[in-house]
Amino acid sequence: MSLRIALATGPAPLEDAFAWAREQGLRELEFSCQHPLNRPPAFDRARIDGLRERAGRDGFRAVLHTDSAVNVAEITPGIRAAVVTHLNGYVDLAAGLGCPVVIVHGGYWFGDDHAARVEQAAHTLALVADHAADLGITLALENMNVLPAEAEIRYLGCTAEEVLQILQGHPALTACVDLGHAHLLPGGAHDFVQAMAGRIGHVQLTDNDGVIDRHLALGAGTLDVGAALNQLEALGYQGQVAIELDSRQDQLTSLKYLAAAGQFTALALEDQAHQAFGVDR
Repeated sequence: MSLRIALATGPAPLEDAFAWAREQGLRELEFSCQHPLNRPPAFDRARIDGLRERAGRDGFRAVLHTDSAVNVAEITPGIRAAVVTHLNGYVDLAAGLGCPVVIVHGGYWFGDDHAARVEQAAHTLALVADHAADLGITLALENMNVLPAEAEIRYLGCTAEEVLQILQGHPALTACVDLGHAHLLPGGAHDFVQAMAGRIGHVQLTDNDGVIDRHLALGAGTLDVGAALNQLEALGYQGQVAIELDSRQDQLTSLKYLAAAGQFTALALEDQAHQAFGVDR
C-alpha cells in the first residue's frame, strides 16, 4: 500500500498534533485551519517559522484545510472580492508553512440561481488558483456532503458533475476526494472516485451510514474502506489519505481498523520521516 495515511489535526493548536502523530508512526498531517485557533489571523511570523522548523526537523509533510463556512459561490461583488482575499490569505499561510496543497470548497446556495452560483464558484477558485500556482501550491476542491432534502441551503460541489464543472475553471485545480461524502451519493464512493481519475490532489476519509455524514471511525459505518483505497491505488494516486476525525480515540480506532485490513503499517512510513517537509509534492 503506497498511500500515505495522515491525521487531521482537529480544533486544537496545530502544534499539539506532531507528538500524537509520531506515536502512531505517522509523518503526515492535514492542518485543520478551519478552526478558530488555526485560522490565518491566529498566525504571526514566529508561529509560522516555528511550525515549519518543527515539521522539517521531524520529517513531517502536511496539507492545509480552509474554512468551508465562507461562501466561495458568493455572487455579490464586494463580498465576492473579500472571499478571494480570504482564500488568498490561506494560500499565503500554506506557503509559509510549506504546505503544497490547500483544500478548498465550492460554497453553497439557496434560491433559484444555482447555475450562476456554480459559475461563480469556478471563477473565484480560478482567481485563487492563479495566486496559488505562483507560489507552487495546488488547490484541491473537496466534494461536500449532500444535505437532507428538507434543508433550505445546498452545498455546491457534492456530485461528480458539479466538481468537474468547477475544476474545468483552472488547470491548477484538483479534486479533494472526501470518501465519506461520496458514500452518500447514489453511485457511492466507487463511481465518484472513478469520475475524478487523473484529477485527485488529496483524499479525506471517515465512515458513515450512507445516509448522513456522521464522521464515524472507520469500520463503524457502511463505507467499503478497503475497496476505496485499493481503487485509489489502482488509479495511481500516491498522495495523502487523511483520517478526518477530531477525536484521538476515533483516529486510533481507525488506524487499528486499517492495520487489521492490511491497509496501514507504521513501519511502511519509516522512509517518510527522512523526507523534507513540503518537498515531495
